[in-house]
Amino acid sequence: MLIALLTLLGGCVATATRMDYKHRCPYIGVRFDWWLVDISHGKLIPLVLLDAPFSLVVDTVFFPFEYQYSCNL
Repeated sequence: MLIALLTLLGGCVATATRMDYKHRCPYIGVRFDWWLVDISHGKLIPLVLLDAPFSLVVDTVFFPFEYQYSCNL
């Protein structure tokens, strides 16, 4: 049950950031995960460790559509 829940919640950052079309860029989910770790001074590391692998997969799937964009967080 826990694995199913993690699978459903995983990649939330990567998916949510794609709803904001102003800031499209490759690997936005992974970039955002690590930006959150930076601004929280490491407090969100446990949550990012759960989300980052799924964000990486989602970002890799969308990479062919987003490689022409660049962004800064």
